[in-house]
Amino acid sequence: MTTNNTNLSPGTNVIMGLFMNSKDLFVNPIVERADIKLATTNRPGVYLWYSKLSGKYYVGSSVDLYKRLSRYYQPGYLAYPNHADLPIVRAITKYGLENFILVILDYTKKSNIHISEQYYIDTLYPIYNIRQVAGFRSGKLIKKNSLTEEHKLKLSLKRGINHHNYGIKRPPEVINLMRDNHPKTKKLYQYLSDKVTLVAEYNSIREMQKKTGITKEYVSRCIKLDQLVHGKYYFSFTRLY
Repeated sequence: MTTNNTNLSPGTNVIMGLFMNSKDLFVNPIVERADIKLATTNRPGVYLWYSKLSGKYYVGSSVDLYKRLSRYYQPGYLAYPNHADLPIVRAITKYGLENFILVILDYTKKSNIHISEQYYIDTLYPIYNIRQVAGFRSGKLIKKNSLTEEHKLKLSLKRGINHHNYGIKRPPEVINLMRDNHPKTKKLYQYLSDKVTLVAEYNSIREMQKKTGITKEYVSRCIKLDQLVHGKYYFSFTRLY
């Protein structure tokens, strides 16, 4: 974490007080990515991306801040059609992430995320946000279909001591084995960009994530878009040669 305020645009003075009172502040998110990971992994909260060049900003939230924030580093995420038209994505693509400041506005409980996010949206009115309402992603409201009372009753009867697996605690190695042998689990192959040189073979995409540190969401998107991962690796669920 850093509070160095060099290279900030004149407009930064408008929200300098916000920077000073932030939970965490990262002036250079490229250089400080390891610190960001350490501070935000598995922590719910509200964040703000501030452009040093335009003075505009974006407010967002997540139940796992680092999982969400790491997407902004991934070219595949930025280029994905559903994301490429978002104002914050266009700005990061245009200016580069090195020209943004990451502000952690709040670390909060999962149940209070949207309340906290709405507070900062109402207070700051972030220009890069498509909708000025918490709980929107890509301009669409997050909704969950309501369950019928009959469905709720059926679910409640299967929970707790009535569940057939109640009280069973499986060791981690058994859980991993179950995952690897799941009928929908596929082997994953990692090649160099030439699509000929095999780098590694994984029993599942989860195993790949564990061994390489590359998120399975990013790799899945690259496979769908037929793009290289980090510009140098080609992943495929089928063996090419």
